[in-house]
Amino acid sequence: MTLSLSHHEIYDAALDDDLFQLLPLRMAGEMQVPSAMFFWIHPGDVQEVSAGTQPEANSHYEEFLRQDLWMAEVKDERMGIGAFRLTDYVSPKVFEKSAMYNDYIVENRLERYWCLGMVQGTRDGMVVSAFHKGKSAGDFSDAQLKYVNRHARDLGRLHAIRRELVRNNIRAIADADRTLADDVPIFELDHDCRLLRVNGMGEKLLMLHPLLRLQSDGVLSIGGPVLKAFRQSVGRATREKECTAGCLDLAQQRAADGRILPGLRLNFLPRYEGGRRVLVIVTTREEVGLRASFETPEDQIRLTRRECDILNGLIRGRRRDQLAHDLGVSVPTVDFHSNSLRRKMGARTLPEVIAIAFRLGLVRP
Repeated sequence: MTLSLSHHEIYDAALDDDLFQLLPLRMAGEMQVPSAMFFWIHPGDVQEVSAGTQPEANSHYEEFLRQDLWMAEVKDERMGIGAFRLTDYVSPKVFEKSAMYNDYIVENRLERYWCLGMVQGTRDGMVVSAFHKGKSAGDFSDAQLKYVNRHARDLGRLHAIRRELVRNNIRAIADADRTLADDVPIFELDHDCRLLRVNGMGEKLLMLHPLLRLQSDGVLSIGGPVLKAFRQSVGRATREKECTAGCLDLAQQRAADGRILPGLRLNFLPRYEGGRRVLVIVTTREEVGLRASFETPEDQIRLTRRECDILNGLIRGRRRDQLAHDLGVSVPTVDFHSNSLRRKMGARTLPEVIAIAFRLGLVRP
């Protein structure tokens, strides 16, 4: 069994759809097995084949997703334990009686009898790596199991970062002229955290985020207790040997101008062109995305008519029961819209809501 796949090549697949689609084929070839696939299991148990060999049969597989005895063994307790033979949980006799085997595998003449699986977690559900062999080939050997486990950590980091990019609609990091695309904040650093390149959204984030700092010597730094973890992540991603990807989460913060910046994830992706470098790609789980967070606050905060009525009443000093009477609504309805005002403006109290509204020009004194 050849062992030429490097962690460099695995990480390159995070940014290249073609390389990602070829990765299962590459692994199947090195393991000398006919089939390898990546499944993404969305929250809610919706399954999707994200890459795999024998793609002509994958569309038919969707009809058998709910009848797949193998995928029924994809459970939280299997996550992070490495590769395992599915014969540990599903016997060949039981499998041969299933519709999955008779109506899909036999019908499509697929060499998918024995299966080796691995379950890994992302913020958007689980990713399953599955490798298959034909019936006459025998179950997976210890050497094949060790091969998958050798790449397990790199594959887990690949899938975690790729899911972040997909959620934030990132299809390419660099444009045709090699400048960094401007879909999300991106920083390119060397092994000393020195900033080599940054895109427009990255510059905007540096201006807004209270923890991110660009020092006079060009070193990108982070304030607070996460500084050590930040430097360690850059160091691991730029090691001369066995560099590794990683991520670091930053909690929600208030910018200097009062706006609320969402919680961020810094994704550290090793790069190899021109020396020891790392791309720091900033993503978020917020549905509105980072670009909306970078809008000016008065553009970002849009109040409903009822919220405007509540705000104007608060400015006039009206109590919640008085507001309910004035507007012909219940007191809980007033509380609901008051909480919405606090949430939109990132305020803890109603007096703070009023102060922020005046500062942002949402109301006039």
